[in-house]
Amino acid sequence: MKIAPSAIAIALFATASLPVSAATGLFATEPAATQACAADEVVWVDLDRGRFYHKASAAWAKSNNGGYACLKAAHAQYREGHD
Repeated sequence: MKIAPSAIAIALFATASLPVSAATGLFATEPAATQACAADEVVWVDLDRGRFYHKASAAWAKSNNGGYACLKAAHAQYREGHD
């Protein structure tokens, strides 16, 4: 079965906006989170520490085990991190 490259691109685009994990509500990319969060701020969640960080933070997107999330959702599940 041959699949057209455009069909693959559409499928990848559709899944890019889905959360990495429904349990955590995390997104793999910042643009996917930005699209899903609308007016809500996008934050970085460090799953190892159970904390979230704002974009101005030095810890933003630094951990290997984390993802992007909407602030309201992150605030409900994680503690706010401080540098």
